[in-house]
Amino acid sequence: MANRIDGFSANGATSVGTSRTARSARDTSVATAGNASSGGGGEDVQITSTASRMASLGQKLNALPAIDGARVARISQSLADGSYSISADRIAAGLLQSDQALARIGL
Repeated sequence: MANRIDGFSANGATSVGTSRTARSARDTSVATAGNASSGGGGEDVQITSTASRMASLGQKLNALPAIDGARVARISQSLADGSYSISADRIAAGLLQSDQALARIGL
């Protein structure tokens, strides 16, 4: 029986047991993260490679500063002196690039 979470099947996924152990797609060694509760049977939770990559990217993003102070200062100065310009082409290109990136990961 394949496990499903929110309508996604677990094809090609890494298995994580209820004993709170994790296994990386690249590293087949098992690291024990702790056992939060000792209940029930041995159900498995399937973590897809996409979810694993998203978690890794999330950790990298969390390590970055929330605000780029130098960029804020540059934009504030250009707003103050009236030299700030908005490029509709750059905005449209960025939106299309984001949409294409999301399509590649299946969102």
